[in-house]
Amino acid sequence: MSVAIRSDFAGGNVTVLKNEGSEVEITPDLRGGKPWFYWHFEATASQSGRVTFTFPNAQRVGVRGPAYSVDGGQNWHWLGADHVEYAAPPGNGTASQRESFYYDFTAEIRKVRFAVAIPYLQDNLERFLREHQTNQHLKRLPFAKTRNGTPIELLQIGEPGPNVKAMIVTARHHACESMASYVMEGWLHEAMSDSPAGSSFRAKHVLFAIPLVDKDGVQAGDQGKNRPPHDHNRDYGEMPLYPEIKAIQDLGEAQRVRYALDMHCPALRGDIHEAFHFMGLGLPHIKDNVNEFIAWLKEERPQLAMAPINVLADPAKPNAINRSINSHHFALRDGSVFAATLEIPYTQATVLLDQNLARAYGRGMLRAWNRMQFKSADLSDRGAAENAQLIEFRTTFQKTFRSKPQEVEAMAQGYLADPSAPALLRVEANHLLSVLRLQQKRPAEALQYCDVARNDPLASTYQQIAASVQRLQIVSAIATTTAAQFELALKDFQQLPYPALEQQAKALEIASNFHQMRQEYARSIELARQQLPVAAGYEKGKVLNRIASLHEFAKEPNKAIAARTEAVELLRKQLSPAPQRSVFGAMMVSEQFTAICGIPTATLAEKRTAGEMVLNHDIVSAEVKSKVKQALAELEE
Repeated sequence: MSVAIRSDFAGGNVTVLKNEGSEVEITPDLRGGKPWFYWHFEATASQSGRVTFTFPNAQRVGVRGPAYSVDGGQNWHWLGADHVEYAAPPGNGTASQRESFYYDFTAEIRKVRFAVAIPYLQDNLERFLREHQTNQHLKRLPFAKTRNGTPIELLQIGEPGPNVKAMIVTARHHACESMASYVMEGWLHEAMSDSPAGSSFRAKHVLFAIPLVDKDGVQAGDQGKNRPPHDHNRDYGEMPLYPEIKAIQDLGEAQRVRYALDMHCPALRGDIHEAFHFMGLGLPHIKDNVNEFIAWLKEERPQLAMAPINVLADPAKPNAINRSINSHHFALRDGSVFAATLEIPYTQATVLLDQNLARAYGRGMLRAWNRMQFKSADLSDRGAAENAQLIEFRTTFQKTFRSKPQEVEAMAQGYLADPSAPALLRVEANHLLSVLRLQQKRPAEALQYCDVARNDPLASTYQQIAASVQRLQIVSAIATTTAAQFELALKDFQQLPYPALEQQAKALEIASNFHQMRQEYARSIELARQQLPVAAGYEKGKVLNRIASLHEFAKEPNKAIAARTEAVELLRKQLSPAPQRSVFGAMMVSEQFTAICGIPTATLAEKRTAGEMVLNHDIVSAEVKSKVKQALAELEE
């Protein structure tokens, strides 16, 4: 086998160190810069077979493996961590620091592009602009030219006017940070849309966006980060090296910009680099506004994804201020209200972060931004503090609706009767009243309240999904609900974009229980199996034990034993060693004992060992320990 490697296309980057056909050694082309991890190449195999691509250094492949495309870069997917051999963690002595991934070429697929991350190039931007070329709210304006004479795009959404505040959003100060561009697309898409959030945003802001700040670097396939003598995000001084940075500075002055958001990607993997997080200069009012933004993102982000972390720098610490950085430059302008860098991970091990989820995240960010009530530098009060009011209402209701139903009813009805109450509080009141009515065994009324909340166009993303889960619970409680009606409600939930894993798990649990009550065990088992991959780690053993019970109800004893065996194998790994001061650990040791006692071939010694883990656990309740003691005594008889 022979493999031809090329990178002579937009965004291409690789240095081939050795090419022996099925074994190819490569490394990023640094082009005079400091070590970094960006690479992007095309491989053409002469025949089908496995090819291994090896890097001599660590931190060259992400947590989901490389991105790959089989159609010349039009569509990209993650190859998967199962195709990767990662370097040993630092500190492992002489352990290899080499990393590699493999790909199995076939007769049908001989030519594949690989990249460290899902690329975003000028062609992607042009495609996005073509899709929205008829949008009356979007303008493409002349802006700067790079030192190479390349024109840089400036996009405007909305129009200046009385009480309309200018905002700048930027991405790709560092050429390789491609996932930021997909988040930028989502932000722009929502800002120019006719959704309630888009229309409201344009009434408050005129948006100026520079999607590809270092366009030359993006197209050339440069690292961008730490390029000599300094990169674009260290150029906001009195004499900028890059014309595009000078143009951004001038735009900020001309438009009196007080709001700025710069989108980046961090290092490739590990620790905070796999988390969304805000960086920048933590001036008191900016830090406060970032925290408020994060609070609203918890409501509006795709619920599958995490809300960002605030790691803004303390301006009082030595050398904290660096005026050459975009977010610091805008934070230190007179009258600045918001200026921060959002670091967007290339992907995540826990969540499949790809182009579509990144775009959805950007749309959620714009919706969250639109709900903001900003503080200025004088730290003036932001008014009603709607988010804090919403969270307090939600938390108080959930804690007390069983013990003080009349009090929480009055609280919720008060919001519904007040025409001046914020829309989100009215949505929340309808949702929580549906919870209360279901608790009171009045499902018909619960459904009415739930549907009002679910269908409200001003509901947050979180509220829409929570109401859909609640609707499943209500429909399952109505005695006349048919299987077809319930499946329709389940389909309605499953069509919602990006519910959180716990929301998915809860919906599937409700659905499985519904079919179990109807003795439709095959469907109940199917749904419980779907629940397994989205269930929390500490609940997987419980789900498997439930699947085993369902097989027993269905008179499938061998399948029940197989499910319990699967539970034991899983829990043994999770409980080695068993966390003694953990509520989750207590749950898992109990489920392990239940599972192993349901396996006829399990030995008495195995059952004793599992039982002792329950009895010796610090958190397991006295009631559970008593039952385990009784079970062990019966086993000894």
